[in-house]
Amino acid sequence: MSNDSNTMMENTDYLLRVVWSKYQEYLIPPSGDLSVHQIFFLRFLERRQICTPSEISQEFGITLGAVTGFVDRLYKLELIARTRSEEDRRLVLVSLTEKGKSLLEELGQQRADKTKRLLTALGENESKQLNQALERLQTVLTKLLSKE
Repeated sequence: MSNDSNTMMENTDYLLRVVWSKYQEYLIPPSGDLSVHQIFFLRFLERRQICTPSEISQEFGITLGAVTGFVDRLYKLELIARTRSEEDRRLVLVSLTEKGKSLLEELGQQRADKTKRLLTALGENESKQLNQALERLQTVLTKLLSKE
């Protein structure tokens, strides 16, 4: 591989990491209480409504021990509830509390406002170009992953 190819590869890798990091930092407010991963976890619960620790483990590719840590922390913050299944008392069910739902609603509104400001700052033409480039990147990555 030529030096130009190596430089391009390193630059692309660097830019993707930096842009993703800044994008998350911009859109997800530093609340002090929640990490980005915990917010993703709450959004997963919002979509699923009720799920088991095993389902959470599979979705996020983490151990049941890590799920327990996530659940415990969010439970202490009163953002999620833990209940026992009526059919199988051994089974724990996890769901959002009203406080958790309210928090996600507030975060969603903040995210919408910030996204609007971001797209306005880019302008309509650049926003369209960015979306086209991201769609193309997603298509290429999907094809490459299916060949592995």
